[in-house]
Amino acid sequence: MKIGFLIIGSEVLDGKITDLNTKILADFLRHQHLEINEAFTIRDHKDAIEKSLQSLFENNDLIITSGGLGPTKDDLTKECVGHYLGRKLILSPEAIEVSKENYQRFGKIFPGQDHGYAYLPEGFYPLSNATGFAPGFYTKHQDKFLFSAPGVPREFKSMLTDHLMKIIAEKTDNRVLLKHIIVRTKNVPEEKIFQEVDTSLWEKLEKFGEVSSLPILMGVDIGVKINAKTQEELARKETEIDSIFKSSPLSKNVWNYGPESIEEKIVALSNQKKIKFGFAESATGGLCSHRMTSTSGSGKSFMGSIVSYDEIIKINLLGVKEKTIEEFSDVSPQTAQEMAEGLLNKFNLDIAISITGWAGPTGGSDKFPIGSVCIGRAIKNQKTTSEIFHLTGDRETLKLRFSQVALYALLYEVEHFAQE
Repeated sequence: MKIGFLIIGSEVLDGKITDLNTKILADFLRHQHLEINEAFTIRDHKDAIEKSLQSLFENNDLIITSGGLGPTKDDLTKECVGHYLGRKLILSPEAIEVSKENYQRFGKIFPGQDHGYAYLPEGFYPLSNATGFAPGFYTKHQDKFLFSAPGVPREFKSMLTDHLMKIIAEKTDNRVLLKHIIVRTKNVPEEKIFQEVDTSLWEKLEKFGEVSSLPILMGVDIGVKINAKTQEELARKETEIDSIFKSSPLSKNVWNYGPESIEEKIVALSNQKKIKFGFAESATGGLCSHRMTSTSGSGKSFMGSIVSYDEIIKINLLGVKEKTIEEFSDVSPQTAQEMAEGLLNKFNLDIAISITGWAGPTGGSDKFPIGSVCIGRAIKNQKTTSEIFHLTGDRETLKLRFSQVALYALLYEVEHFAQE
């Protein structure tokens, strides 16, 4: 089944907001063994909406729209979709009832039939909105489906979850099963993977389906899109692809077989092993902590951090010796070790990771120029270690890269940690 997606909103193209709904839709469809065939982002203009609808209806079996369902004059989706399909906008008792329920859910009273939410094109069916006021809607037209939801990401996501697969069930009964295999690598550039590390890898993988390579922060995601008629066939292909990677010279650079983020993997494994961890952050300024606390479930394993940006904080709160900083400087493996040890003891952790470095554009030294970062690792009942990385980029990029190497270090220690 081919699926077209129409993102309606001038604010997206003006840069006032970021489009999150394409990723939301792609993630949702992937779990249903489906994918987006094509997508357009357009302004809130009648001609643009109807022209895009024409193209999408010509090329797809299901058309999904997001945005333009609010009560203001620039919300034109219903009007334009109705006009394109030759359906008049009429007062809809069903839309009124759904709107009343949406309002009651938030302790509000629906204004009544004069409100725009009360109207739908003929032959359209309203959809309840579990997280907002605006009803979505759907219709069937010449054996094709149109599904429209609000543009607010949480509302768009909940409406997909609550309604979409029920509506298009007749289209998906005999669908080909699709799956995107993602293998996440680190510390080797894209061109080196396929030109030096494993020159035959791409050819081996494309026997199973479309291969993709996506450079990400400090690594590369390698994808293979496979399809099958049965779950058994899908599982067999996935096992064979897994074997290819595990027997490849690239295997030592693979940190995850799957689409999970490094934060998600750390949290899941730490919670499973009941590990308590934290950060002593200097150059990253709390970025590692932010990344972890943005991940659901992190409260069970992430205990907290100390942002010791100034050396006084390193000394007073983490117990770094003044002599260490005087002799080796506050950006040094020795300081990183003492930062990690201090945090481990202060918070009674299983694992403590420290980060101290030069993100620039000022600072640095001959020994530790801009881009240098020292990562300390203090593990309960083990010897504290540290390592130095020399990275490149502007200040913002370096902070991200510093945080990434710190999380790589944490993931390694979590994977190898054994509770007493």
